[in-house]
Parts: sequence; C-alpha cells; structure tokens
Amino acid sequence: MDAAYIQAAALALLSGIGIFLIFASFSVPLTAATRRIMDESAGPRLGGMAEGNISRALMVDLSKRIKPEGGDLEERLRRSGWFYPSVAEFHARRIVASLVFAFLGIVLAVGAMIAIGIPVRFLFVAAAGTLFTVLGFLFPDRALDNAIKKRRDVLKREMGFGLEKISLFLQSGSDLLEALGQSSSLGMFGRACSLIAAQAGTGRPISEVNSMVRDELPITPEFDEFLQLVQTSIVKGQEIIEPFRQRAASMREMLRRAIIEEGHRASIRVTLITSLFVLAASMIVIFIPLMIILDQQGIF
Repeated sequence: MDAAYIQAAALALLSGIGIFLIFASFSVPLTAATRRIMDESAGPRLGGMAEGNISRALMVDLSKRIKPEGGDLEERLRRSGWFYPSVAEFHARRIVASLVFAFLGIVLAVGAMIAIGIPVRFLFVAAAGTLFTVLGFLFPDRALDNAIKKRRDVLKREMGFGLEKISLFLQSGSDLLEALGQSSSLGMFGRACSLIAAQAGTGRPISEVNSMVRDELPITPEFDEFLQLVQTSIVKGQEIIEPFRQRAASMREMLRRAIIEEGHRASIRVTLITSLFVLAASMIVIFIPLMIILDQQGIF
C-alpha cells in the first residue's frame, strides 16, 4: 500500500515537472534568439542568464508567456511601494508560488486519501496539484493588489491627522510650502508633502510636482483633491486655511466610519468561519462513511 502511495505521488510530481518543461521549452524558442536580444522587454531574462541564474530567467520568461502583463505592471508595483522589487521578481515569484502550491496540493491530496483510507487515485492527485498550481500562479497578483489597498488605507489615515497639522501651521502664519515641509514626520503623506514643498520651492511647476507625487502613491480621490487644493493655492494665491480644516474633519469622520464598518465586517467573518467549520464537520461525518462504503463496493 505504501508503495502505491509513493508511486502515485511520484507520477503526479513528474507530470507537473513535465508540463513545466513543456511550457519552458516553448517559452525560449531558439529561432527567436536574435529578436529577444533586441527586445527591450526581455532584459530581465537575458540579464538573469548573464548572471548565470538561468532557472530564474526561465521562470520570468515562462510567467510572461502564460499571462503577459500590460504596461501597468510597473505602475502597480510603484504604487504599491515596490512590494516586489522589480517586474522580473514579480514574474519569478509567480512560478515559484506555482511550484510550491502544486507540491502542497499533491501532499494534501495524498494525505487526505490516506487519512480516509482509500487507495490513492492518480487523477485526483493530479487534479489537486493542477488546481493548487493555478492558485499559486495567481497568488502574487492578489498579494500586490492587497499591498496597494493597504497602502491606500494608510495614506487616508495619515491624511486625517496631516491636514489638521497643516491647517494649524497655516493659522500660525506659516505659508503653504513651509507648512507642507513641517509635515514630513507624518509617514507616507508627510513625505509626499515634504517632496511637494522641496520641489515647488525650486520653482518647478506645481502641476509637474503633483503629477510626480501622484504617480508614486495609490490612486486615492481624497489625495487628488488635496493636490488640487495645493495647486490652486500656489497658482492663484487663494486662502486655504478653512478648506484644509474642513477636509481634515471630513477625513477623520470618514476614518471613524471605516473603523465601525471594519468591526461589523470582522463580526461577519467570525460568524462565516464558524459556519464553515460546522459545515465541514457535517460533510466529513456524512461523506467519509459514504466514500468508504462506495470504495468497498468497488464503485469509487
């Protein structure tokens, strides 16, 4: 029986490796070698080969072949604060996650069948490995989106306090650029304000400065409104103490509601998780005896 388990697991693993090698063989066609040298997008792959890291270069190339990313991938990485250090690293993580998840799926499938007490089925193990491979391939995308979302939430929280601090500096007689520069200690929002003050102080057009700062942060409508307010004040010289104070109060109220909503969502998640555990236990009690009976009858 142990030999059968080992054989099924080995066959499933070899099948996964074979599929990987098939994709890899088509992802590096020899006839396209010259074009790839001239292709700018192949830089990470050729660079990896030049460094001797051929396996990483193949993983990058394979990931691009399976699911090419548009030109917004680098923008997403930049807005996430470079959650993955580079585009090549993102693609390499895809393949590594796929292999790790595939191995995990095979182990779980074999372990589940051993625990249930039925013979290991190659097709079931292969299907589980394939499913987990797909989940692993999509995992870096989801992680990147979550990183952008968390960074946006942090920016909103910092704005609630930062706008109030800026309005206090303005009330004390400071000009706008000085008030922005004094906010550098307020995390991501403070660094953005400090950069605006430094760049605008050199005479650089405020529209260019705002675009540069906006591109480095997650898309956040509230922050865009703040940048527009700063631009209007610098270009037209309008009084902005009261608008800053109002927006600070609005941001704090928004944060208060967000905390309450998060508490409600947390209670719903706890209820859902509890229900899923009860459902899983019920299915185990019902279906495991049924599968054992069907296996004894030779049906399964």
